[in-house]
Amino acid sequence: MAGSRAAAPVPVLVLGLGQNGLASIRALGRLGIPVFGIDSDLSQPGAGSRYCRAVACADAKTGGPGLLEKLLELGPTFDQRPVLLPSGDLNLQVISEARELLAPHYRVSLPTPEVVRRALDKRSFYEFAIANDLPIPRTILLHAQPDIESIAREIEYPCIVKPFQPTAAWRRTFDTRLFVVQSREELLPLYERVFAVHPELMLQEYMSGPDSHLYFGMTYLDRDRQPMAVWTGRKLRMYPARFGTASFAESRFDPWIAENTVSILQSLGVTGYGSIEFKRDQRDGRFRIVEATVGRTWFPHGLVTASGVNLPHLWYRDALDLPVEPIGGDFVEGLKWIHEDRDLRTVLLYFMPSGDLTIGSWLASYRGRRTYAYAAWDDPLPFLRAMRDLAGAGLRRARRRLRGTANASVLDRGSREAKPFDLRKLCAEARGALLH
Repeated sequence: MAGSRAAAPVPVLVLGLGQNGLASIRALGRLGIPVFGIDSDLSQPGAGSRYCRAVACADAKTGGPGLLEKLLELGPTFDQRPVLLPSGDLNLQVISEARELLAPHYRVSLPTPEVVRRALDKRSFYEFAIANDLPIPRTILLHAQPDIESIAREIEYPCIVKPFQPTAAWRRTFDTRLFVVQSREELLPLYERVFAVHPELMLQEYMSGPDSHLYFGMTYLDRDRQPMAVWTGRKLRMYPARFGTASFAESRFDPWIAENTVSILQSLGVTGYGSIEFKRDQRDGRFRIVEATVGRTWFPHGLVTASGVNLPHLWYRDALDLPVEPIGGDFVEGLKWIHEDRDLRTVLLYFMPSGDLTIGSWLASYRGRRTYAYAAWDDPLPFLRAMRDLAGAGLRRARRRLRGTANASVLDRGSREAKPFDLRKLCAEARGALLH
């Protein structure tokens, strides 16, 4: 009817308001799409975005039963069925397994449940990769009571020992996701220790090389598994170094990464959003798979949108059964993405102490076009909240350090000669406190 108002855009509900969620919120909100975000912590930076209405849910981070209950409670309150966009493995698992229950209230566009399970279950993924000769580092899957003595003689060192999926018991016992082992003499006692906590383990060759040898490809595959867009880039630094997530990355097109990202995801049966991370092994220069991510956004995917490939918007249109046109020709080469507080931490805790960076070379690494995890002129509150959190955590740690120093000096009084006040050491400790 002439003069009638256009229908309001279908809203989006983003699960998780961390860095992944914030990047999706901005990618869609800047296009005028109404975005709701659900999380257990509404004080975090992403919850402050002007492009999002934040909703609290106690189980949003853990994927507990409260998340599904909250989604079913919210569903009938929307005038139009929102599109669901997960940003983490736990919330992806919830909506993938409950997709039929959620379908009356939400639009869910994901790979099949079997494909999602294969990607989330590391044992299943590596079994598939071995059976299909995908390029992975040599991997030995440790089933119950393996002949660890023989394996220890067979595997090349250094190697990695890690669980298929860290459990609550693993997280309570160990402060790391994996262990790097240098020799058979290290492996045998370590294996006994970790097997007692988590029997589902694997050994994997350790691929040497710096963080900058990590490359990644991202794509959106239509329902015929054809790529609507392909983007590639590389990590430059991670926090923690070597085994963390990106703190500094850049767009960098690599034809091999692009081609193999698509072909590997196709072989996995993926439709929709997917990414593959590779590492160039400096022993032979070959790329091997580090991780496959499907059905949920990848940590620095804000870089992908900023360099011309808006994958969340492709996902949104596909979920609405709207035409999805291939994206090409707008790729911005060499755009740098900076996670402000995480990169500060990794530079000062890892790269400067090792001598790999000076203050001058660190600042020089930021030259050129940049985009940021939090900072944005049109959406300033997430950055302000991130800096508030960084300063608050640093001050709390500094107080604990100072309180400990004061207590120690009281205990020492009378039994030892008074020690001179070391301002340089105190300043160094305060700097370290601000980074934790």
